[in-house]
Amino acid sequence: MAGKSGKKCKTKDEKDSCACCGGENVSENLKGEGSEDNNAATSADSEIMELKEQLIRQRAEFENFRKRSIREKEEFRKFALENMMVEMLEVYDNFERALESAKKTDDVKSVIEGVEMVFRQFISILEKEGLKKIDCVGKEFDPHLHEAMMHVQTTEHPDHHVVDVCKPGYELNSKVIRHAMVTIADNPDEN
Repeated sequence: MAGKSGKKCKTKDEKDSCACCGGENVSENLKGEGSEDNNAATSADSEIMELKEQLIRQRAEFENFRKRSIREKEEFRKFALENMMVEMLEVYDNFERALESAKKTDDVKSVIEGVEMVFRQFISILEKEGLKKIDCVGKEFDPHLHEAMMHVQTTEHPDHHVVDVCKPGYELNSKVIRHAMVTIADNPDEN
């Protein structure tokens, strides 16, 4: 078949692509390609929308998880504090009894024994919760555990060792919560 240009279209592909010979095929091909492009664009748009919605849901889930974690942490803290307070109430009650007893007796020794008993009970509760007094005297000064309040010239103790505790330090579950305030030896024989 010859097109308007006078050129003969020999193969089926030439006829399908020729505007003169196969014009209907060209427009059909173009329509088909356009619909494929439209389908691809629509598919991509719907996939983008789906991913955006999924991202929004995941953000909301994460925010809910964060809020729930904060709430659970606060509830755990309150529960832990409640258990300790119940034990501390026993100490409180025993101190009240010791004070009442001290008002009614002249026996100082029994009052001291009562207060010592309550003090041991108090220390026991704190230790059970993980509190530990930092051992200092005779130990080498450690800035992670101690805070130097004074230096004393002495030959009785090694240089930079703790000779006295002004205020005890404490660790809670192996974390220093208060440094021990100490006096440190400056031994002139070792300098």
